[in-house]
Amino acid sequence: MEKLFPILTQMKTSLDELEAIMIEEVNQLNRTQINPVSLQILTDNKSQLLSTIQYYDELRRQQEQQSALEAPYHQHSKLFACWQLVSERVRITKSLNLQVEHLLQGHMKKNQQMQKVVEKVGHNTSTLYGPAGESNNLPSGRKYNISI
Repeated sequence: MEKLFPILTQMKTSLDELEAIMIEEVNQLNRTQINPVSLQILTDNKSQLLSTIQYYDELRRQQEQQSALEAPYHQHSKLFACWQLVSERVRITKSLNLQVEHLLQGHMKKNQQMQKVVEKVGHNTSTLYGPAGESNNLPSGRKYNISI
């Protein structure tokens, strides 16, 4: 049990850092133009933290087996309080992750629409003038000859 508390504390600390990174990620994705370098740095940091959290979670599970304890640790108030904080951070980061997903989908949709516009303009065969400057299209409409 004495080894479990520091593990839970490390998990909470890592989750706090993850929350801060994800808030910054949401802020960047809320902008109309994304800075890909900054976003990549945030993504790398987030990936490292997720690996760290996974490591501590594995240590937690091992300690639970050795101590014959199980989350949420109702019988140990100190562990229970720490577990509640960890659980709250997980809920917050999950909510932030859903926001990030929604914002990324919006940016992807906008990029796909722009790509379609660019492709449509690039493949437009009904140009007004040809390469030599001559008109390719015949005038449309009716021709009237009026004499007075």
